[in-house]
Amino acid sequence: MNRWLELPLLAFLLAGCNVASVKEVPSTIAVNQCQSSSECMGGVCDGGQCRSESTSLQKVLFEVTPPANGSTIAGVQFLLPEVDLSASNGEALELHPISQISGRVTSRDRKCDLAFGDPGSTLLKSTDSSVPARISLIPTTAALGLYSPRAVAQSSTVGDMYWGFSVSAPPGNYDIYVEPARQPDASCPVAPQLLRRTKISAGKFPLDINLPEPSTFEFHVTWPLADGGLDGWTVDMLDPVSGRVISNRIPLALVDKSKTDYRAILSYSLVKVVDEFNAQQDQLLRLSPPEGLPQDVALPTVLLARSGLALFGANHGTFTAFTALPTTVHVHGQVTSRTTPTPVAATTTLVADSIQGIADGVLASFSRTVNVGPDGQFDVYLPPGTYQVSTVPESPVDPSSTNESPLAADTRRWTVPAAPYEQAGKVIELNDALRLSGQVLDVSNAPVATAQVQAVPSTNSVQSSVLQKTVGPSTTPGRPLFVPRASAGGVSSTGEFALKTDPGTFDITVRPDANTGFSWLVIPNQAVLETVGKNLGTITMPLPFAYGGTVTLAGADGANVRVPGALVRAYIYTKDGEYVPGEQNADSLLQVGEARAGTEGEFQILIPAELNRRTK
Repeated sequence: MNRWLELPLLAFLLAGCNVASVKEVPSTIAVNQCQSSSECMGGVCDGGQCRSESTSLQKVLFEVTPPANGSTIAGVQFLLPEVDLSASNGEALELHPISQISGRVTSRDRKCDLAFGDPGSTLLKSTDSSVPARISLIPTTAALGLYSPRAVAQSSTVGDMYWGFSVSAPPGNYDIYVEPARQPDASCPVAPQLLRRTKISAGKFPLDINLPEPSTFEFHVTWPLADGGLDGWTVDMLDPVSGRVISNRIPLALVDKSKTDYRAILSYSLVKVVDEFNAQQDQLLRLSPPEGLPQDVALPTVLLARSGLALFGANHGTFTAFTALPTTVHVHGQVTSRTTPTPVAATTTLVADSIQGIADGVLASFSRTVNVGPDGQFDVYLPPGTYQVSTVPESPVDPSSTNESPLAADTRRWTVPAAPYEQAGKVIELNDALRLSGQVLDVSNAPVATAQVQAVPSTNSVQSSVLQKTVGPSTTPGRPLFVPRASAGGVSSTGEFALKTDPGTFDITVRPDANTGFSWLVIPNQAVLETVGKNLGTITMPLPFAYGGTVTLAGADGANVRVPGALVRAYIYTKDGEYVPGEQNADSLLQVGEARAGTEGEFQILIPAELNRRTK
């Protein structure tokens, strides 16, 4: 499938049919080249390169970014979801003009007197029920792990009459999150609003958002100690999918003359679900300790499902299982290199799996992150319990310009007892980084030299629900506490590569140069085990499926304008590391190729005919 080509002699060697040895041609790259389809192992020889006539990865998301050339769309990330590669080839990837979004946030249905600002310094009262707010547009693909910049607008006064906002964003599907400005008191609360999966069309797009009168939930906490232990604690309500706050934040207060009955009346807005991709889900209540506590006071946050409280009424519930607060202990630790041993600068994060002093069944969360200096020493105040401890050394995992042996990140479990108060002797010994290796050959068993190899943490292995983020990793056994660091390297003249990595689960891609005629090789969800590493063995490059067309921008007059130099990236939808044909069942996006459009906007991107598989 490939022939060795020395770049200065490229034209001469293209005419030959023999494979030159590395010794004969020391500065070579591997190129997809054939003379007949018999060389292509089930593919066809098309234009002197082995190709596949189809791909099992038929639906992709294209990310198209025009170059930074001073145009109005320069550097803007356009997302074209669920493009069917089998439907056509050679048609345009049509970009639509930037959306000019403008409108007002209103609260028309309120019978109480709306006020915003700080006590004694309220903001302008509008003449049309519009309210000051911050509006965030978050691309829905963010939930699948694809980074996309959000558009944020802060409403401002218009003619001293009303509050309006405007913002620009590429057309697409967005989650819209509206956060009203601070209010001086809780006499007429306006709750935040989340509108999930709203379609924003190109061009001028009016967007008026009316915040409905909020629903209320009366939340009680029974505190049998009657010692004022929950004074200053606050309650709010979260959307369980995104973790965004959908209520006002209310302090707990004792009811009348009671010393054991705390209450907070929350005002909240139900999440608005626009399409069938999402269903309304149970809300979460978050009970938080007072802010600004002294460093030596360590109190947890408590999270509970609203449905578990409202057993005898939809709009009220009582929490009786939270009956005591944990004590605090002072833990001293050290980070060292196991092989030397010498102190190591690092970042250490401790997340509680369970907390002593909290009743069974109560989901309590506590985490602390400490920066460990060059002396390796750290100390932290914690409630007693069991912890997952992650430590990431300050030095890179795979240094490219030094012979220094890098260290891997570390995860371990600690038990922190309730006594004594001062606890020393906790040592975290970091091992050497793990070896991830393999050999890459083409279908004719020739090494694919000079390709780049990347190991990137798998999206579905590091994503977590709001419960997991708030309560800790114990809710999902085996889910890593930290995100392992990405690593990269090159393929040698014999097709071999070796990277240094942290333990974790990675998506591995082999990325030959664009002009070699190879597609990417993509191996999702590969577990690199602590102390063992991973040897992928011999991997065969997949046949490339060529998809081409032209990048264009729709003009106001209906004519399309070509977009030269645009960067085109292709992503597939996956679930648990397996390809799925569309967004609805996907849990992540995985990049499988990229190309750069030419001077006339034309592009050809090579998609792997299939994902490569290795034992996890």
